[in-house]
Amino acid sequence: MTFQRWQIGLDIQNGKLCTLAIQRRRQGWQLRHWQQQALPEETLKNGVLQSSAALLAALRQWRCQLPSRYSLRVGLPPQLVLQRTLALPDVTLREPALNRYVQASSQRLFPVEPASLALDYRASSASTQLCITAARREVIAQWLEPLQQAGLQPDVFELSSLALAQVAWRLPLRPQQLLIHPLSDHWLWYLAGETPTSGACCEPLSLAQVQATFPGMVSALSTTPMTGFTAVRPFSLLHYLQLPLPDHEGDFALALGLALRPEDA
Repeated sequence: MTFQRWQIGLDIQNGKLCTLAIQRRRQGWQLRHWQQQALPEETLKNGVLQSSAALLAALRQWRCQLPSRYSLRVGLPPQLVLQRTLALPDVTLREPALNRYVQASSQRLFPVEPASLALDYRASSASTQLCITAARREVIAQWLEPLQQAGLQPDVFELSSLALAQVAWRLPLRPQQLLIHPLSDHWLWYLAGETPTSGACCEPLSLAQVQATFPGMVSALSTTPMTGFTAVRPFSLLHYLQLPLPDHEGDFALALGLALRPEDA
């Protein structure tokens, strides 16, 4: 049965990869597996995955620990992805007509040859719109190659800021609370509200910078303990834990968000 599969998040960053697997149980989610491995600092260049002997060795070693059936979700850096909203027509569209409508609209939404883009779409918080995500097929292929060489087959590539949103939705946050996730060269953010938003920022991370960027926020939270920020515990979203646990659970926030991502309909 589908719910028996492990749902796995894979978060690859410069210097490290974090993986986390969960499985649905009657009372909630069970942590089944986690791992953190060191990687070269130049594993990502402008968000594009650079294959290396160290990366392949880490992925192959990790693959040996997984069951035969799993759903793998891989995070993509924000700079690789373009996002637009598309108004739905007055006539209700179902698949495959909805897919044809999105494909036909892509040339107007993105200033790139449509055939070179991989498109994904989902309903936005406003039911009259679709959120359209586009990434270059050649970039997706570069990410896919070392994964497949290691015997891994991703079900989904997901924007890392949306993985953070999966965690934020479930904590949950009050309106105008801000959640950030620091990374080596940028930080991800999610702002709660009637129309929640998320994204990435390359400015130096400090409470003053966050307050200037988000003047309407009521408080700032972080997946990592930082002065001026309230630390959150991503693993509080899991009902069943098993020892040993990582020393810094915040490192796994994106992997957890990817694992929690609902299956596509």
